[in-house]
Amino acid sequence: MGALVYFTLRDLIHDRWRSLLTILSLAVVICGYLLLSSLSQAFTGAGRLAQGNNNLVILSAGVIDPMDSLLDDQVLPAARASSPDQILRAYPTLFRHMTIAGRLMQVRSVPLEEMPSSLGLILVQGSWPTGGQQIVVSEEIARAASWNTGSKVTIYGRDFEVTGLVRTSASNTGAIWMTYEQGQQLFGTRHGFQAGYLVLAPSADPKKVLASLQSDPRFSGSYSFYLENTISDSYHQLNHNLVTLSGIMAAVSLLAISFGIYNSTSLSLTERSHEISLLRVMGFTQGRLRTFLVVRTLLLTLSAYWLGWVVLAVCFTFLKSNAPLGSSEAPLRLTLTASASVLGLGLAAVFSFLGVWLVSGRIATRNLLDGSE
Repeated sequence: MGALVYFTLRDLIHDRWRSLLTILSLAVVICGYLLLSSLSQAFTGAGRLAQGNNNLVILSAGVIDPMDSLLDDQVLPAARASSPDQILRAYPTLFRHMTIAGRLMQVRSVPLEEMPSSLGLILVQGSWPTGGQQIVVSEEIARAASWNTGSKVTIYGRDFEVTGLVRTSASNTGAIWMTYEQGQQLFGTRHGFQAGYLVLAPSADPKKVLASLQSDPRFSGSYSFYLENTISDSYHQLNHNLVTLSGIMAAVSLLAISFGIYNSTSLSLTERSHEISLLRVMGFTQGRLRTFLVVRTLLLTLSAYWLGWVVLAVCFTFLKSNAPLGSSEAPLRLTLTASASVLGLGLAAVFSFLGVWLVSGRIATRNLLDGSE
């Protein structure tokens, strides 16, 4: 076997330029597969984090971005009064998309008492804001912006102190959080607020409360009501569709490896028909020639896989540090895990072998005297 590997290496070095082009073309395909595999894992992880609850959200009718919503102070008392036994609390939320520290982030302003209760924020480090210009930030944002407790963050020209890092079980979206009073001082009160939240009693039927609010003529045409679970379910479905699409495209990438190997091996057999006939005359059996082609292909595939893996790892490191995918609130964590890398290597070898198997049958029909088939 050692002599066969040595012979194969000598052959690849002798045909170095074609070998290099084959490795580069396979590396591009392998990069595509590993990238799609990483995206699939990232979307799966994001969907797993997204969880909802049975609270209701109020927005202005017809808006897509919550920042475009505008509610007045009367809507929350009116909504709660419509079902006082089923709606425990109602509170406003100020919502802004802002560029902070060179990154697009969400800034949310809510009553302090709602942060650990209805919003489900979990304090993992530091403390809650107690007054003044203080904020808590989601772990995702702190990681992306290299912030820690005690860091200073400039928002609207004012310096805020990060007093704590939080994790949310309600969704996978991160944000900068401040108290509602602090948000009013920062953004002003003349523009109203962007979203209202209705916290339902445990015994309440969310769908019935939603239907009652939607049919109330006081809100018809001016406000839209949503189950927070509906938003979460839509997010889950989107991630599921993206994972499925990524899997299909990854499978197509692996098939491209088979076709690439088939074309490369077929061309090599065609150009070396005379040499192959001489090897057969010298005693090389069909099985030994097939083994030579398999070893040759595996060496090319391993080289291409290593090159593709290294290139993609460097790209992921650069993206993580300089241009993360997704957003600062919900970044896509692209990683090359050991399990995915090993699985990809095994599948690449299998599909490479398939390409060799498809073309190596031609050896059996080759005429030993003139090299024709």
